[in-house]
Amino acid sequence: MVDYSLKIAKVLEGIAPVELAGTERELSLPMIIIQQSSNASAVRFEGQDFLTESRYQVDCYAETPEKCVKMAEEVNARLQAEGWQRTSGQLVGRQRFLLNFKAIVDEKYNVYAKE
Repeated sequence: MVDYSLKIAKVLEGIAPVELAGTERELSLPMIIIQQSSNASAVRFEGQDFLTESRYQVDCYAETPEKCVKMAEEVNARLQAEGWQRTSGQLVGRQRFLLNFKAIVDEKYNVYAKE
């Protein structure tokens, strides 16, 4: 099982401070929090995983709904440019935009788009 949270965090740098889920840091606005929601073998050969289907939740927190939406648009653009597919996205309340992404990824963080 491979966790790509740090790789995703690097892609999102500069939009807002990025934290991984479970951090002890207090929430401050704006902020992005990344959490892996699932990780399953996509291609396996002779007992070894070659490709993994990974799913991540990315929460964008900001002072206003407009700022949340703007951050979410930038997160979406950057992750889709990396090959991640957005599976859902919605404004939750006034200060949080929740996005979900999935991709098939190898251990070297090569992302494979489904055709």
